[in-house]
Amino acid sequence: MRRTLLAAAAAAGALASPAFADGPYVGIEGGATLPRSTDLDIILNNTSVTPNTSVTYSDGERIKYKTGWNVDALAGYKLGLFRLEVQGGYQRAPVKSLTASSALLGDISTASGTTATAANLAVGNRVGVTYVLANALLDSDFGGGFGGYLGGGAGRAWVSYSGDKDNAWAFDGEAGLRYALTPNLDAGVKYQYLHTAKLDFNDAFSVNGVNYTSKASGNYNSHNILASLVYNFNGRQNEAAVPAAAPPPPPPPPAPPATQTCPDGSVIEATSTCPAPPPPPPPPPTQRGERG
Repeated sequence: MRRTLLAAAAAAGALASPAFADGPYVGIEGGATLPRSTDLDIILNNTSVTPNTSVTYSDGERIKYKTGWNVDALAGYKLGLFRLEVQGGYQRAPVKSLTASSALLGDISTASGTTATAANLAVGNRVGVTYVLANALLDSDFGGGFGGYLGGGAGRAWVSYSGDKDNAWAFDGEAGLRYALTPNLDAGVKYQYLHTAKLDFNDAFSVNGVNYTSKASGNYNSHNILASLVYNFNGRQNEAAVPAAAPPPPPPPPAPPATQTCPDGSVIEATSTCPAPPPPPPPPPTQRGERG
């Protein structure tokens, strides 16, 4: 029974031992990106008049996107509950629609002598984002091979849109769950929110022979759902050791032999015979009286 309990405890310890041990790791991720709608401030320059005119429109354009795709690679180091990693990735999403403010379209219509619509504005058919981030994460094992993490970081993003490119600071927050497939390999799922500082995109277009240049300024934000596969180099050597079976207990000491107490007060084994009692002392001699 004792050995059965020890074997069960060893099996439970092996099942609960995490694959994500302290040390270096690398990984790849892929999934879907869902960009949020982007509101752009527009500086519109009419270059067909002298002098050129320039008007700024706050939230002059709004871009909506379709669901796109996202891939990235990461490398890091885990120490206790903390992970530090570098993540590099790329995401792309098609443009779903572009709308423009009534003030912007009204001014273009007046200057060009025709009814302007959002279709007259030059717009790319997709947005592409390359990013590099340094992340700090809190990581914990839940037991049974499961674990989870939470954190965020900062870095740089390079964004291409409407034939132009710009780069800006980027920030992310993320949370994920993982499961140990082997002592070295984890599979998981992660949510990431990506945000950039303000980006500027320059463009040129014409409406009914009137030429314009524009600068669009705004932030890029996206929700990302990623599946991950992470290899931990130290998984095997740091795997929780299975406890060794305890040695069997020593045999109990032999029972002491039964004893008896003899009339003379000595203690001997029960199977022995008490010594014979000493003979009684001789009687004292009898004294006779003198004759007269």
